[in-house]
Amino acid sequence: MYQGGPPDGLLANHARPIALEKGVLVGYPHFAVAATKTTANAGVYLATGRKRLLLEGRYRRGRYRNWSGDRRHRANWVKPRTEIEIARVVAGASQVRLVGSGHSFNDGLATAGATMSLDRLSGIINIDRESRRATVRAGTRLRDLTPELRADGLAIRSLASHDAQSVAGILSSDVHGTGRLPAHLSDQVVGLRIVDGTGAIHDVEPGDELFAAAIGGIGAVGIITRVTVQCVDAFRLHQRTRVEPTAWAVANLDRLLADHDHVSFYAYPFTDLLHVHTWDRTDEPLSTLGRRREALNEAKAAVSAAVVGDASAHWGLLPRAAGVAMRLQTGTSLVLESHEAFSRSQYHLHQELEVAVPRDRVWVELEATMARYRERYGKQRLPFLLTEVRFSPAGHDRTLLGAGAERDTAWLCLCCNQSGAVDAYFGEIEEWVRGTDARIHLGKWCETLDAIDLARMHGDRFAQFQAVRAVTDPRGKLSNHFTDRVLGPVESC
Repeated sequence: MYQGGPPDGLLANHARPIALEKGVLVGYPHFAVAATKTTANAGVYLATGRKRLLLEGRYRRGRYRNWSGDRRHRANWVKPRTEIEIARVVAGASQVRLVGSGHSFNDGLATAGATMSLDRLSGIINIDRESRRATVRAGTRLRDLTPELRADGLAIRSLASHDAQSVAGILSSDVHGTGRLPAHLSDQVVGLRIVDGTGAIHDVEPGDELFAAAIGGIGAVGIITRVTVQCVDAFRLHQRTRVEPTAWAVANLDRLLADHDHVSFYAYPFTDLLHVHTWDRTDEPLSTLGRRREALNEAKAAVSAAVVGDASAHWGLLPRAAGVAMRLQTGTSLVLESHEAFSRSQYHLHQELEVAVPRDRVWVELEATMARYRERYGKQRLPFLLTEVRFSPAGHDRTLLGAGAERDTAWLCLCCNQSGAVDAYFGEIEEWVRGTDARIHLGKWCETLDAIDLARMHGDRFAQFQAVRAVTDPRGKLSNHFTDRVLGPVESC
C-alpha cells in the first residue's frame, strides 16, 4: 500500500482546490441542431482521413465533457502516468472518480475529491508472440491498440462496436460484442492489475473474486491499470448487411447464429423490416478501398438517422415513412481486417439504454419495447429510435455484475436520438425493466434504477460483489452519486 498525497506536480494545475465542483447535465437540443452536429462530425471524420471526430469525450482546461456533450464536469483533475502515482492519489484523497473515453450515458461523473483520467496511462507494455498475449496499459483506446496488434500479426477474437473506448472502460462496464464465440472482451482477458480503494495494488486473474468484481463493477472496487489479453492470429471478416422481414429473422435466428460467427439486427418501430448484419472469418482478399467504403457507409447511416429519421419522427411522419425508407435500403458486402469490421467510429448524436434479456425471449421483449415507443409516440413526438439486437452465449462467468453473466443472452440496445423527449420513453423502459428478468447495462442510460433493482437482477452475485467492495474500498473512496444509487453506499455493504 502507498501512503501520503499525490506526487509533486500531479495536481500542479489545480493548486487551489475548486470550491464548488459542478457536474452538469445539459438539455437536449432541437433535432435540427442534433442533426447538424452529426453531419458535421461525419464531415470532419471523412475530411481528415478518419483521424478526427467532433463527437468525442474531451478534457480541456479543467473541464470535461462526454462524447455527446450532455454531461459536463469541472473538477480537481489528475492525469497520472504510472500505477504508483495512481496508488498515491487514491491513498491520499478523500474520494476519487475515474473517467475513460467519455462514451457513457449515465450520471457517474461528479465526486467531492479528485477526478482521474487514464489518458496518459496508455500504450502496449509487452507482446509475447509465442503465447499470443499482449499486456497493455488500461487507458489505451481500442483504435490505438488494434492496429498495433495487427502490425504484430495478432488480433482480438471478438470486439465491441466502438473503437474510441478505453480498455479499462470496456472491462469496468463489461462491454460485449455479438456472436456464438465468447462475445465479451473480459472473456479474453487473462490478467488484471488493480489499485483498490486503500491504494493497494493487486495482480488478479480469472477465478479471483476481485477480478470478477472489477469486470462490470463500474470502478467501485478498484481502478484497473493494466490488462493482459489473450489474442489470436490476425484474421479477416466478411461483413454483410441486408434487409429482411422480422418474421424471417424470427424463423431463422437459430440457423443464423449457428451459421455465422457474429450476428446482429437493427430493428425500428412502425415497420416489419429490419437490417441483418453478419460477420464471418474468411481468407478472401480485402475489399478494394474497403476502409474508405466502410467509413462512407458509417457516415451515411449516421446522417440518415440524425437527419431523415429524426425529422420524420418529429414531424409525425415516422409511421408512414419507416417502411418506405427500409424498402429503399440496399445491402453491403465488404472484406475487412477484423478490428475494422467489428468497430466503428462514427455515431449519430443519441442516447443509449441497453438491457440484457434471455435469448429465448428476445422477440417478445423487443416487441414490448417497441410497443411502448409506438404508444407514447401517439401522445408525444419522440426522437427517432433504432434498436440494435446482439447476442452473447451462456457461460460468461468472469463477472459478478455484468448484465450478460451466465445465461444465453440477447441484448436490446435502444438508441434514441438526442433530441426531444428521450427521457420520457427511457423512463417507461426502466419501469418495464423492474417487472421483467431483464438486466440493465450500467455503462448506458440508467437514471432511476437503484441498488434494490440491481440486487434483484443479480441475486447472490450482488451480495458477493458487496462483500468484495467492503474489503477493497472500506472508506468509500471510489464511490460517487451514481454508485451510491445503483450499488448503495459502502456503509451498507
